[in-house]
Amino acid sequence: MVELSTKKMLMPQGEYVGKGSDFMKGSKKSSKNNTVMSVITMIFIGCVIVGSFAYLYNREKKDKPDIELTEVQKLLVMDLERTYPATPREVVKLYSRFSMCIHNDDLTDEEFKKLGEKVQNLYAKELIEENPSDEYLMNLAVEVAEYHKSERKIKSYTIDSGNSIVTWKEDGKEFARLLATYSLREGKEFNTVHQEFLLQKDEAGLYKILGWRLAEKADAN
Repeated sequence: MVELSTKKMLMPQGEYVGKGSDFMKGSKKSSKNNTVMSVITMIFIGCVIVGSFAYLYNREKKDKPDIELTEVQKLLVMDLERTYPATPREVVKLYSRFSMCIHNDDLTDEEFKKLGEKVQNLYAKELIEENPSDEYLMNLAVEVAEYHKSERKIKSYTIDSGNSIVTWKEDGKEFARLLATYSLREGKEFNTVHQEFLLQKDEAGLYKILGWRLAEKADAN
């Protein structure tokens, strides 16, 4: 009887190591390629996502209509330190815009206060000293309440221009005088009011309102 050998056959160590070494080299190369492809794929997907968001944002922005500010909002956001009116006429014109909003519109308490404070930037320091801010706002509120009670509104205004504006120097100071004409409606009645404005240049060379009074059209000539 032939005896079966119980000894295990051992593969030559050098041959095993060599094959194993070749196998491992092939695995590392494949893994590196997969990593590169994954990175490229992720970058591509990221670009697609960013591009899609940019497209949707720009489309939404383009389709979104521009919101037009109301006259009240325009006056509230106006920066008078940077865009102060350059001429007496423009100062009175801006004052008239404030006056129309304050007297005509249904303002919140905050809007009324802010507009009332802002219009005082057009006033000379002498006028402000005569009418401190708190007192001025209180008197203005009474005046506006009377307008509403009488159903009175400022419908339009015109400001003198050109040769109609009188300017002069006195005691080293520069002054200007001009008329503004306001069309008012009270209930069903209409009437016209002329106001004469007196302005003075301050230390910064800006025209500020010293005061105003009711006048006839010929008074400024």
